[in-house]
Amino acid sequence: MWGRVRGNLNNETTRAFVSCLLVAPSHVETLTLVRGLHGGGVAVLEREPNSTAMQLAISGEFDLVAWFVDPLSAAAPVALAQLASCGVPVIAVFDDASPELVAESLAAGADACLACSTDARVLVAQVRAVLRRAGAYDAKSGEISGLLQVGDLTVDVDRCEVQRAGAFVALTASEYRIVEFMARHAGRVLKPHEILNAVSDDYEYLPREAQDVLKVYVRRIRRKLEPDENQPRYLVTARGFGYRLEGGVVSPALRSAATIA
Repeated sequence: MWGRVRGNLNNETTRAFVSCLLVAPSHVETLTLVRGLHGGGVAVLEREPNSTAMQLAISGEFDLVAWFVDPLSAAAPVALAQLASCGVPVIAVFDDASPELVAESLAAGADACLACSTDARVLVAQVRAVLRRAGAYDAKSGEISGLLQVGDLTVDVDRCEVQRAGAFVALTASEYRIVEFMARHAGRVLKPHEILNAVSDDYEYLPREAQDVLKVYVRRIRRKLEPDENQPRYLVTARGFGYRLEGGVVSPALRSAATIA
C-alpha cells in the first residue's frame, strides 16, 4: 500500500489550513508528529536535512518549519540560527527534549521546542501560538466573513459553496474541499500530496499516488469551474511542481502556456 490510514487526533471540525516543512533524517520516527499536525489541519512535507531542505525552508513556501535536532550533531543549531535570521517561524523537534538541548535550541533561534511524541493537542496549540506570534496565522481567518475571494471566484466556507462571477458551481464534497484549501493558499503552487493530505481525514497519500489521484479531481473540477477546460484560468498547472488557484484573469501569453493535468 502506498499510503497509510490516519485519523483526526484532536477531533476538530473547523480547520484553518497551514503548511509545515518537517526536516528530519529518514531514521527518525516522525509518524506521531506528522499525524498530530495533520489532525490539526497542517499540511506536512518531509525532507532530509541538507542544503536543499534549507533552501526550501527559507523560500517562503511554508508557514513554518519543524527541524529535528540531533544531540550528537552541531548542524541543527546552525540551521535554527539561519532560519531565525531569515524570519522563518521554526520549531525544534527532538527524540528526547532534554533541558540542555531545549535551552541550546531556543538560544540558537527556535521559537518553540517539542518532542516527536508530543500529544497532538499540545502540538497543534504550540504550532498556532508560534504562527500567531509571527503574524502568519489567524484562527478566525476566512471564517469571520465566511468568504474566501480569489479574483471573481468566491468560496463560501459557511455554506460550502463556490461561485464563479456570481454563478453557482456545482462541486462534490471532495471537489469543494480541494478548491477551499487551494483558495486559502491562492496563488501559491501546491503539491498534489500536500493538497490531498490536507483535505483527507482518513488516509495519507504518498507523492506518487497523489499525483494520479489528484489529476482525476483536477479534470472534474476544471469541467465545472473553467469556461474552457482546455485553457484553465483558475486551476492552473505548474508543470513538474503542482497546481495553484488563480483569480481567473490570465494574460494571453500565460494562457497559451497553461497545461492540462
